[in-house]
Amino acid sequence: MMVKLIISLIIIGCSSLIGIIYANSFVERTKLLGNAVSTLQMLETEIVYSATPLPLLLQKVARKSKREIACILESASNKLKKKEGLLFTEAWGAAVEEETKGTAFTREDIELLLSLGNNLGISDSNDQVKHIRLAMEEMKRSYEMSILDQKKNVKLCRSLGFLMGITVVIIFF
Repeated sequence: MMVKLIISLIIIGCSSLIGIIYANSFVERTKLLGNAVSTLQMLETEIVYSATPLPLLLQKVARKSKREIACILESASNKLKKKEGLLFTEAWGAAVEEETKGTAFTREDIELLLSLGNNLGISDSNDQVKHIRLAMEEMKRSYEMSILDQKKNVKLCRSLGFLMGITVVIIFF
């Protein structure tokens, strides 16, 4: 009898943990998008008020950014500094694809970051600022949608994990 109780608690605990982990992906995505918006604001400010070359500019902004976003900026900067003949678009695309693996970014978020790289470094600072603002607006929209998704899905996932554990225990015992 005691063994059944312990096994039941382990099953319920594990399924609840799975629900919590899945729910936290919604929270993590919201945080990442918020950090991306603030990083884009810093990038816009640096482009407007400094004439720093793009690789140095990316490193400067990366030092002020959160880890996940800073990794993208640093990777793109390092690829450009190697002077292998990469265009900014290519370096940015490779950095985004490499550094967003294992993050909570959705494919739409990654596509938005990739499209930003297509427009940076190829025009004057005014055009670059316009493209950054456009990307920032899209990112803000994604951020607001992620907040709604988070509110809707976090409690659902946590409850579903717990209830699935109880269901498994009832079925098997």
